[in-house]
Amino acid sequence: MRDKEQILSELRNELDMGLITEADLKSLLTPDSPEIVHDHSPRHEIKHDKLSAVDVMFYIAGIVLFSTIMSSIVQTWSAGSYITHIGLSAGMGPLLWLLAYILLRSPYQSDIRKGLENSLLLTGSLLLITGGYIITNEIIGGFNELNLIPGAIALVALSALHIGFDRLVNRNFVLLMGILLGTAAFPTLLIGMLQVRDISVDVWSIVLIFTSALLAYATRVIVRVSPSRHKIKTSFDSLATFMTLSSMYAASFGNYGLLWLGVMIAAIFGAFYLSIISQNKRLLGNGSFFLVLAVITISFKYFSGFGATLSLVMATIGLLGSAAVAAGINKKYFKESTTQATDQDSSPKNY
Repeated sequence: MRDKEQILSELRNELDMGLITEADLKSLLTPDSPEIVHDHSPRHEIKHDKLSAVDVMFYIAGIVLFSTIMSSIVQTWSAGSYITHIGLSAGMGPLLWLLAYILLRSPYQSDIRKGLENSLLLTGSLLLITGGYIITNEIIGGFNELNLIPGAIALVALSALHIGFDRLVNRNFVLLMGILLGTAAFPTLLIGMLQVRDISVDVWSIVLIFTSALLAYATRVIVRVSPSRHKIKTSFDSLATFMTLSSMYAASFGNYGLLWLGVMIAAIFGAFYLSIISQNKRLLGNGSFFLVLAVITISFKYFSGFGATLSLVMATIGLLGSAAVAAGINKKYFKESTTQATDQDSSPKNY
């Protein structure tokens, strides 16, 4: 049997003699053949698809560092001036960001260095948010009440700061934090404008549902504008689903409770459908959790008049049914999709 070197040597001789051409060789490469993908990403960026245990530990370290600084602010609150408070929060935040940027620009990168950079970015971001809150309240003259309209303006400014800094560091965490802060400005401004009025839970639920949709859509807009950030496309889907279903569940105890309960059940099955087409088990978990809540609520809210025993029996049947639905979806769609993906990976594909 001939080895690779012999085959290549024969092809080279035939090319030299003109028996075959380069076009003949290229024609052998079918469209199904995998193409070589060149990585043009910056040298300082280390790609990780999943959050590792090391990353989590560094993020925890960043939260502990933030708690330490916050403890210092609290201890010096009565004795220190507002300049001290702003310096410990909004002043140290950019300094930690600058240190993370210097480390990130180094050509030498490792998992430990990446974790340290993420830790500094997280602490700096939290300090900037705290500093924004302190500055806003110092400007308007006190911390006795929530000043939501100035707070919404501060959230927009912090969002722009994060998105602008992401242009330098190219880290998904910074971009996602900017998107989250910018989206949070919408309900904050609206609640600030309506807080003096008697607004029903139905209106607040609609506001939060719209905010959830805005949060999920924002990442898709970013990906459309910058396709290289495709990994963040579904980052907020699980959070948005949880916020939506929570708002619907809270509204189910209001004046239009039965209507909201029906809408929530429809949204739950919508979450099941989205979990299947997106292969997102977190959406499946959200849907399953709220399906259980819906079953228990229906059993005890609308059938309690028939006795506690009947309510418990109905709740048990509903819970078993919910578990069966979730298990069936997981087995039929997620595991089969995994197997199909494995089979497809063994055959040539376009990348």
